[in-house]
Amino acid sequence: MRKETSLLGVVWLFAAASAFAANPIQGEVEIEAATRVDRNAGLWLDGQYMGFVKDLEGSGRLVLVPGEHRLLFKLVGFDDIATTIVVEPGEQKRYRLSLSPAANLSYPEKANTARLRVSVKPEEAAIFINDAYAGHTDRFDGRRGMRLAPGTYRFTIALPGYESFETELTLRAGQDYEIKTELAAGSLENQAGALTAMMPDDTRTQ
Repeated sequence: MRKETSLLGVVWLFAAASAFAANPIQGEVEIEAATRVDRNAGLWLDGQYMGFVKDLEGSGRLVLVPGEHRLLFKLVGFDDIATTIVVEPGEQKRYRLSLSPAANLSYPEKANTARLRVSVKPEEAAIFINDAYAGHTDRFDGRRGMRLAPGTYRFTIALPGYESFETELTLRAGQDYEIKTELAAGSLENQAGALTAMMPDDTRTQ
């Protein structure tokens, strides 16, 4: 992560720690990723996108009001994980995330793919491909980018508190493409639909 992201993490840590200290009736939930891949998963809290797990581990723990909360984790190529947790006043909980690869996945040969690089500010923004969460944008910034089969895709880049960016690209094998944008500050009342998610009915309490 770059310096700007680190500064954001420090601000979030200070705010979370202050809120917890000032409100002892609140509870804390720490997300612990089982692997490096799991750290790239996106988290939805009570249906609202919160960010990716890497920024919510350890000192970036969630500070929540007591009661039942619903967590949903998503990452392209893996099964969604949905769970319900109950937070008690002053309680500190830990949730360990371990994603399972989606069944029956197949990937095209590299020669039959297009490469897309994504450069976005703020870097914590999420990218959705045809409404499916693909990850945080700085995961695809740089030489490697992401590999996609030829075809037409709709891309949405969004982050709570910012106006979303949407574009559609037709990709051809062997070609390089780039999405480069800076999100403008916006209102939480005008969020991209991709930032909200419905929870399945079969969630379970941890």
